[in-house]
Amino acid sequence: MVYLALDKTYDLPFHSIYFANNYRENLQTIHDHKEIQKDDFSFYVRNASVVDRTLAPEGHSGIYVLVPMSNLRSGENWESKKEEWYKIIINTLKSRAGLEDIESHIINSTAITPADWEKRGIYLGATFNLAHTIDQMLYFRPHNQFECIGNCYLV
Repeated sequence: MVYLALDKTYDLPFHSIYFANNYRENLQTIHDHKEIQKDDFSFYVRNASVVDRTLAPEGHSGIYVLVPMSNLRSGENWESKKEEWYKIIINTLKSRAGLEDIESHIINSTAITPADWEKRGIYLGATFNLAHTIDQMLYFRPHNQFECIGNCYLV
């Protein structure tokens, strides 16, 4: 995940999803091989400032970028890869999201890896689930209310 504080606003919707050219292969590579293709990956951009102007000073905005990655079962050394992935994400925003000048408008940024999430108490750094597969996305995720036990909720 990358959070960007910008001294510019962009004409992007609140939610934007950019799919890998081969979406299924992108997810299979993450799930089966515990890696991600650096040149063709899916990502999500949230541009909340277009809805709530109080989130940043006048003429500024905040953008959040999420790239599905493997959890810590991959064995990836995230400390050594963090800066590389940050640069890849910024370059991808420039080339695929049309934010060609974004680098010159970043006034602050935070990158969070699966290792960072684990340090914050998230098991295996898996913020969204233990695997990023079709059968664990959207409606197929475990629901907050247990179906087999009445009045029992995950909160």
